[in-house]
Amino acid sequence: MQKDDPRSLLIIQVVRAIKELQPEYAIIENVIGMPKAEINVDGELIVIAEYIKRELKAYFINSQNVDFADYGIPQHRKRNITLLSKSQKWEFPIKEKHVTVKEAIDHLPSLESCEKSDIKWHVAKKHNDDHILWLKHTPTGKTAFDNIVHYPKKDGRKIKGFSTTYKRMDADKPAPTITMANGSISSQNNVHYGRLKQDGTYSDARVLTIRELLILTTLPEDWNIPDWATDNLIREVIGEAVPPLFFKKVLAKLIN
Repeated sequence: MQKDDPRSLLIIQVVRAIKELQPEYAIIENVIGMPKAEINVDGELIVIAEYIKRELKAYFINSQNVDFADYGIPQHRKRNITLLSKSQKWEFPIKEKHVTVKEAIDHLPSLESCEKSDIKWHVAKKHNDDHILWLKHTPTGKTAFDNIVHYPKKDGRKIKGFSTTYKRMDADKPAPTITMANGSISSQNNVHYGRLKQDGTYSDARVLTIRELLILTTLPEDWNIPDWATDNLIREVIGEAVPPLFFKKVLAKLIN
């Protein structure tokens, strides 16, 4: 969003590539604020959306801010998608019923901290004992800060924090946006929704496994992830990813 940030000028290279290669179709994906941001082009400040229109006059342009959850992706994630086509306007897919996080991953077995399953990538991270205790007493969709007894504390005193931290996902909604910090219980909306147990506590007091993250991002569950990739690196890559199922549906509009 800063006019002098060199990363903002990447759109100039994107436009240049499209003009030189002249593809029949092209997709530009970025943050939802991208179209309204200004860039400096040869000393002229211009809004990116206007720059694209000015430079790519040979194309029909269809730009929208979308939430991928509206297209059958079990994750809320908002991005700007710009579809460019030469022959006619490239339409977006029809919006669909939301897929909840429970519908997407409830078939996987419960796991607690450090536990493993026989399913590839369905392995639970190790967590701090205090964090586990707090989350065992936290219902689905709630934060441990709302607990009467087992809330985040240090030296016996309740610590300050955002209501989106130490928080379980809501089982009956799409997952929140998966971030690069998806391996941290104390980061935003990262904890499994949990299942109520007979003793009144909740299972799965942990962040999502890599397998669960793959499903919620619609990446292939049998993705051949290199053996050298660390858990943290894989989680960061998934946190940066945009759901491929959305783009499959976008491309399907070209053959329907």
